[in-house]
Amino acid sequence: MAEVMRIRLDWKQKTRRGFDWQPWFRGESDSGWPTALQPRLYRSDEKIGKLLYDEQEMRLDFRRCGPQLSGDAQPKDAWEWYFVMQHYGAPTRLLDWSDGAFVALYFAVRNCTRRKKKVDAAVYMLDPWWLNAQAFKALPVRKKDRPAGVALPGWDEAKAYLSDDEFDSRRLGPRIPLAIDPSHVSRRLAAQRSRFTIFGREKDGLKSLGDDKKARLVCVPVTNASLRGIQSELKIGGISESTVYPDLEGFGRELNSAWQRRRLRDARAK
Repeated sequence: MAEVMRIRLDWKQKTRRGFDWQPWFRGESDSGWPTALQPRLYRSDEKIGKLLYDEQEMRLDFRRCGPQLSGDAQPKDAWEWYFVMQHYGAPTRLLDWSDGAFVALYFAVRNCTRRKKKVDAAVYMLDPWWLNAQAFKALPVRKKDRPAGVALPGWDEAKAYLSDDEFDSRRLGPRIPLAIDPSHVSRRLAAQRSRFTIFGREKDGLKSLGDDKKARLVCVPVTNASLRGIQSELKIGGISESTVYPDLEGFGRELNSAWQRRRLRDARAK
């Protein structure tokens, strides 16, 4: 956490951000993943055109079949349906972030007990204002007329990344990902303090930006030796499966994990 605070202070001083500015965080359980910082849809060797066609079909199916499964909290537009798709495991061009460092750290270490090999985890830090400044450079407007800050679904600049018409999905133009604040249409989104980057046509849109030494996108390693200790500290701090997934499914997984730990402890005691 000390390293996170140091980086945050450095970025804030360089950019003179306001009091309410916060970096975003993303936890990944393997710092060596070749698909690091890629959305699920793009973790494939398929060509972009084929992936966008597949996503178009999935969006149509999700909108067609989802209402019967979503209860009373029905998404109201294409963006809300897309956010819900992401949080329930469908492949999209969205990449999960959180403005809570401990939430991201939890996702980095939550599966460490099931590891078959010793690898380090990672927490990525991103300045979403910096990212959008790169994305907005491509807009055909003068510099002084460019928007600033984290995008909202209703912004004109966001429309190029997700059309209201699913049949326009393959006409995607932007290259650089966009940082966007989601509507909290589910308790999971709120509990995880969810933020998103939505990708354009480039699979490695974030990693390619991160190669620049001036980029405000960094990886904070979490060593394998520290994983179990961090997991215990997060539990004491109230960050657990049922708090980041505040539903019966998350609570069930938490009970199962506790039961598995007890079985392992009892087996070792014999």
